Amino acid sequence: MAESAETSSSQAAEKSQGQKGPTMNDKPGLLFFETDLEVDSFGDHDSALGDGMSSVTTSLSPSVLDYETYRGRRYHAYREGKYVLPNDDDEINRLNLQHQIWDIAMNGKLYLSPLPNNITDAVDLGCGTGSWAIDFAETHPHCQTLGTDLSPIQPTDVPINCRFMVDDVTAEWAFGHSFDFIHTRAITAGLSDWDHLLAQCYANLRPGGWLELQELRFPLECDDGSLPADSALKRWGDGLMESMTKLGIDGNASFKHVERLQKAGFKEVNQVHGKWAVGPWPRGEKEKRIGAMFLRDLTGNLYGVSLKMFTQLLGWSEETLKGFVEEVQRDMENPNIHTFMPVDIFWAQKPEEPTEAAPEGK
Repeated sequence: MAESAETSSSQAAEKSQGQKGPTMNDKPGLLFFETDLEVDSFGDHDSALGDGMSSVTTSLSPSVLDYETYRGRRYHAYREGKYVLPNDDDEINRLNLQHQIWDIAMNGKLYLSPLPNNITDAVDLGCGTGSWAIDFAETHPHCQTLGTDLSPIQPTDVPINCRFMVDDVTAEWAFGHSFDFIHTRAITAGLSDWDHLLAQCYANLRPGGWLELQELRFPLECDDGSLPADSALKRWGDGLMESMTKLGIDGNASFKHVERLQKAGFKEVNQVHGKWAVGPWPRGEKEKRIGAMFLRDLTGNLYGVSLKMFTQLLGWSEETLKGFVEEVQRDMENPNIHTFMPVDIFWAQKPEEPTEAAPEGK
């Protein structure tokens, strides 16, 4: 099956010093994502998945490590309650698996921005387990790479040019220096004010620097009518959206990212879009593998991902949620239901001679 996707402009850039970025001959819109998934009628649902991952907690002050516990699950302590997903071992393993999915979906590339050879400072906002930051530091040994997150769940055995910081990206930044590259991945579910974040990214980028947003868009979608309107899976997606709305979070935020980036002052705004199947139902070896792994990603910690969303925000009982999650998992594993997660990537450049960005909220 031929791959296709949409980009807003073509690039002619120098080859990056790293070995996991695009070269001047790459056409990102044709390399990385599918715009359509076709159902495989042969029922070949085999997949090759990597081994489970684990992480060693970074040594930090006791207050940061004094994690919140809610109904048997562990959550971040710094700015407690800011993020509703857990940070325990099950979630760490899920995030590490998701990093592998991104790697396959992007053909081994870590980014699409045409970075020059001489970048010296990069930051990964909301870095999770730190997998992306570690890989970037390894492939860019002359670049100091910083990863920030509310949870100190990153490993300690990292490249010498990589470090991690417990920080809230929604607060005012005080890094003390600017960056050549700012990266985000899958932070939509924890962010309520994209305009403010992009304004801070613009202010903290050096002229000519790049920002890249690699984001998932909620809820799961289905474009062949195979998801019943009264199914547990459909109701689960509706519940997630209702919960995020209560938190002031827009699950469809990426629909407006091009406009937001332009308003913030960025130029060369590019976009590419794709779909990750839930389950190995689509045709194609790559599509099947992504689908099988993403199904494992979702079902491996489905209860943990749903817990605070449905009990704290929607008022469900824990007993009701447990039964509901079992129904949702059966729907996700049903090969006759063809859902997928929309994936959106944007990359944009701060002008060499910065223009004044529009004030926030205008």
